Amino acid sequence: MTRKEVVKRAIHFQSPPYVPLMYYGTDRIAKSDAVMLGVQEMYGGEDGRVTEWGFNWAETGMEFKLGVVKDPAITDWDQLASYVPLRADRPGRFDAAQEIMRQYPDKYYIADFILSGFTIMSFVRGFENFMMDMLVERENVDKLADIVFGAEEDLIRECAKAGFDAICLADDWGTQTSLLISRDLIQEIFMPRYKKQIDLAHSLGLDVIMHCCGHIIDIIGDFIDIGLDALNPGQPRLNGLDEMGDRFRGKICFACPIGYQSTAIQGTVQDIYDEVRDYVDKLSTDKGGFMGFVASFNGIYSLGAPEENARAVEKAFEKYCGCRD
Repeated sequence: MTRKEVVKRAIHFQSPPYVPLMYYGTDRIAKSDAVMLGVQEMYGGEDGRVTEWGFNWAETGMEFKLGVVKDPAITDWDQLASYVPLRADRPGRFDAAQEIMRQYPDKYYIADFILSGFTIMSFVRGFENFMMDMLVERENVDKLADIVFGAEEDLIRECAKAGFDAICLADDWGTQTSLLISRDLIQEIFMPRYKKQIDLAHSLGLDVIMHCCGHIIDIIGDFIDIGLDALNPGQPRLNGLDEMGDRFRGKICFACPIGYQSTAIQGTVQDIYDEVRDYVDKLSTDKGGFMGFVASFNGIYSLGAPEENARAVEKAFEKYCGCRD
């Protein structure tokens, strides 16, 4: 059985021979069952601040710029008619990804959108403006949503042609204690559009994963209802592992990282091992439904984790997940 087949079985509750493991980044591909490869240009231009969506990052002095926008693409709604979104069929988009696919043909390949949907819209318009627009400029918000989600649908089609097994959307809907906006607004504006994307992906043979940080327990059921295959909650313990397991275990596949803003920084090495074990015990079933997600050492260490904790993360996941051969 190939690693691709193991991941497929885990996602679809078809009794994989072991709990699959995904290492984030491309430096541990040989060990990984699933591989995420970016399919959007988020750091273009000479200064690395230009995105394909027309908004530009602020200069933070750090390599990681996601989230700090200096120049929105639409500062006035009069600009909406002339707005040009990402072009999905840009030549060369998948060249690097397909070279990796050729080298490691047995992996399960995920097209990482890096950012998507609501997040892209809020950066195109400017976050504070967009938060108000959802209440007072609904017609324009719907028009922008159709443009952004439509461009992403084009990208989904191109990902299928390029040979991917899944796509990963990325929208952080939670703060540390609640949803960012009301659940009603998420259901009205975004869930129908997510469903359209998911239905399209499924029609093309692609699975759909959603990365979503924060306290999102109130919309996990909604994601299940619209057919999402797997959820990557960036901060699992914020949602309560017991409650997530009791309510959703067996209904959706979870792909969980260590709590990189909590356990990895504030906990002990033993806490890290205990957390990974709890993931497997409380979120997986005997037929599958869980995949380990190993963040990079540099990523965890740069967030403030002690070196011994950052190194323990990979070992902890390898103790409870992954092929034993």
